[in-house]
Amino acid sequence: MKNEILYFLGILSFLLGGCSVQQEEERDVFSWDNATVYFVYVDRFFNGNINNDENYGRKNDYGSSLKNVATFHGGDIAGLTQKLEEGYFRDLGITALWITGVYEQIHGWVGGGDANDFPHYAYHGYYPMDFTSMDRNFGTIEEFRTFVDRAHEQGIRVIMDAGINHPGYQTLLDAVQYDFGGVDLTEAEAVEHIGGLTNSKEEKQHYQIYRYLQHFDSAKSASWNQWWGYDWVRTPEEVDKDLLTESIFGLADFRTESREKVGLPPLLLNKWSMEQGEDFMPWVNPSALKYRQNADYSQSDYVIKWLAAWVEEFGIDGFRCDVVENVDDFRWLQLKEECDLALNRWRLKNASKEASQWTEDFWMTGDIWDADIRYYSNYANLGFSSIVNFTFPKDGNLDAIGQLWQYYADSLNTNPNWSTLSFLNNTYKRDTDFSKIEEAAVALLLAPGAVQIFYGDEVTRPEMKTAATDPTHGYRSDFVWRQNEDVLAHWQKLGKFRKKHLAVGAGKQEMIAPNTYRRTYQKRTISDTVLIKIKCEEVEIMEVAEAFADGTLLRNAYTGELVEVKDGVARFNTKNEILLIERAAAH
Repeated sequence: MKNEILYFLGILSFLLGGCSVQQEEERDVFSWDNATVYFVYVDRFFNGNINNDENYGRKNDYGSSLKNVATFHGGDIAGLTQKLEEGYFRDLGITALWITGVYEQIHGWVGGGDANDFPHYAYHGYYPMDFTSMDRNFGTIEEFRTFVDRAHEQGIRVIMDAGINHPGYQTLLDAVQYDFGGVDLTEAEAVEHIGGLTNSKEEKQHYQIYRYLQHFDSAKSASWNQWWGYDWVRTPEEVDKDLLTESIFGLADFRTESREKVGLPPLLLNKWSMEQGEDFMPWVNPSALKYRQNADYSQSDYVIKWLAAWVEEFGIDGFRCDVVENVDDFRWLQLKEECDLALNRWRLKNASKEASQWTEDFWMTGDIWDADIRYYSNYANLGFSSIVNFTFPKDGNLDAIGQLWQYYADSLNTNPNWSTLSFLNNTYKRDTDFSKIEEAAVALLLAPGAVQIFYGDEVTRPEMKTAATDPTHGYRSDFVWRQNEDVLAHWQKLGKFRKKHLAVGAGKQEMIAPNTYRRTYQKRTISDTVLIKIKCEEVEIMEVAEAFADGTLLRNAYTGELVEVKDGVARFNTKNEILLIERAAAH
């Protein structure tokens, strides 16, 4: 009896081991053409470490939901890591995590909205001050290293926001802390919200100058030059001549076209002189330390070196590049080349980590407002793998989606060096009708090309209702962890099916019957075929002879039902009017 038990346990171990190997192989098959990217605002997702919620003298709570709409809310890298370890992203079929920038942001606030009715902090990571340091609200360097490693261990690539067009705004708190702009306030005074526009009717009429800006003394030019300095940013007379000199929402514009060698900006020299000693090292990127000294670089050379240092230190897999059209083309190619080299250096130095064996080049995508899925040859030549697709339908209407899928498959998957990144919602657009979110999920997650889930779409995260004059902060509400489990389960089934089958995003499509599509992927040793049927009846009798031979055991990945093909036919029960048919795994 004992020997029989041992024999049984041995067989069970073999079978479980076989399943494990198969799952491992499936996880390792990755293509950016089939990527499911989860775009998450670090600050708004999950607070994993309450001890880093208040830093640099920032104020989080101004006493009302309106005033707090754009403060830091506590989400951090530790929180993302916790959800990784719990399997949240694995269960959703995520293959790449796109996180907002974790570089150290401006410390203070700027006037929020059209009327300065709330303090606007850089919780979103778009207003960098120091590219060589981690912002303490997001975590430490070692917490970030753990996050990237945990993601890589699950086969998940990490994408980070990267911009080389502008720094963050000047703020009262930064001016006081780093002595620029002639501001005569204490830190405690500088952090309080000074609301409204100026009292000057003429200024309101022509410039809508915010009242807090009156505390800067523009007459003290020497003091102003202690900020970034005009070697780095354009003077007021030089901006807004064209796209390349545009001051986006009043942000200072870096001289990205310039090849002139410059010293480090006064702001950072002053800042770093105040940060001597080991107490500051937990937040400084070790690979960026060598770029904290004057070198034979132009302004953009420094920024690109600082950004590539994150790739070299952590093995970041890709960047989503901000305001692509506002930067001189050669700088994007320079960034791509620097990051390819940096990623190779990381792989060589981290040979014991599984991600060091990945072979794809550094990946870049970028935003061009209202771009579609066309092949942008000029950006492909600059190293971009895609441009974000703003035109994907958001209405959840499945009547015409098959035709759109066909167009996407025919356009994208015939070009091995180009894809797209389609979305329902993102940081600036929230157009999806959440009453049809399940249909919208079908349209998106079964679409050819890479797709992006905006954090919380999978649980119908509600928009933050606010009276603020800038509605975009409401799109970036805190993640709601009291989840809509049925909707989440629907997204998980679709996401896992997509992750498992390269044919979904990277394959060819043929319509073989009304609302019925065969997707196939054939490349080197990988052969993958699936059938997708939408708008199904409760019971579907499908002719599958063109895809699967008699005797083939098929599985509906949506329900788990197994059916054997007989006389070229398979009979399935359906749920939610969808069939996701795959060859059943043999054990």
